[in-house]
Amino acid sequence: MTLAAILLLGVAIAFANGSNDVSKGVATLAGSGVCNLSRAVQWGVLWTGLGSLASAIVAKAMLKAFGSGLFAAGVHPALTAAAATIAGAMLWVALSTWKSWPVSTTHAIIGAISGVGILAYGFAGVRWVVMARSLLLPLLLSPVAALCLTAVFVKLLSKFPAANSNCLCVRVENEYLAGASAIAAGAALAATAERTLAPVLHLESCEPGAVAPDSTLRLSINHLHWLTSAATSFARGLNDSPKMVALLLAAAVIAKGRVEQIPLDLAVAGGIVLGSWIAGRRVTRFLALGITPMTHQEGFAANFVTAALVGPGAALGLPMSTTHVASGAIMGLALGQGKQVDRRAISNILLAWLVTLPLAALLGIGSYLILRLAAPHLASLFAGVV
Repeated sequence: MTLAAILLLGVAIAFANGSNDVSKGVATLAGSGVCNLSRAVQWGVLWTGLGSLASAIVAKAMLKAFGSGLFAAGVHPALTAAAATIAGAMLWVALSTWKSWPVSTTHAIIGAISGVGILAYGFAGVRWVVMARSLLLPLLLSPVAALCLTAVFVKLLSKFPAANSNCLCVRVENEYLAGASAIAAGAALAATAERTLAPVLHLESCEPGAVAPDSTLRLSINHLHWLTSAATSFARGLNDSPKMVALLLAAAVIAKGRVEQIPLDLAVAGGIVLGSWIAGRRVTRFLALGITPMTHQEGFAANFVTAALVGPGAALGLPMSTTHVASGAIMGLALGQGKQVDRRAISNILLAWLVTLPLAALLGIGSYLILRLAAPHLASLFAGVV
């Protein structure tokens, strides 16, 4: 019965996560006009679900970061505290989704851990230095990095002639190189004036209906945008799922002493897919249309930077927020192109980020107090059922 309750909590927080976070990989698809909102969300559901399942193998470092070392030696974790932490984070993310605020589940989990940890184990019971270094620092730096990298990347793209075309032709041809060109190609006879045959990559703009040689790979910017959107959604699944699984594992270990990880992985993956599918459009619409207008090229750039930061971060155990990174990247589009942004929308995003820690902590504390009062009655009920 206790394990069933933990699995239910896992589905609940994963559902809330999916409803808020599926937008982070696909909002640029809808915002740049590549596809409509429903199709964008369906694409995000597919790749987020695959990333969530893959996290059980790839993102073990993230599981360790959230699963141990956050509490002082001698602290004996309580099941009510573990359950309250999950409930507090879940309630804040669900409330934010209802308000169309793109918030971070990672941020909410840290807030709930802090609030419940202080109440349950005392201020000294939480290892604040470890939490700040391992969790908060990557969380705070990643959106700034995304904003700056996207601004630079989109400026570089604008100076590249082929990037301004909606169709790119990629081909590799063997050409004779000499002198400095041969040196760059790494030819064995580069130091001499002899001509050397070497493969050369050509990337250039092309007309969508133009006839191209058989060896040419034709890629539209839409194709590339779909790919980077899939990569971002997959990275989000890698990044977010282990954090929730770590909380559930901690609760399950307290309750049973030993539990298999596979049911928890599946519960989280299933909850993320359900939340994304059923309730993912609200925040997606806000991010797609509410911050700044964007072109296909700019949407591609924002997703490219987000995936490049979040994916490796998940594998290395750096708990970045896909929300913060994706939102920072979209803001970086406006900075890089000198575009207007909706200042009210930006203010709402920043306000939501600022209040996530304290409000998730308060919701966790409230959940902890309620669970402590209800624990004797629940224990009697479970004993009667058994």
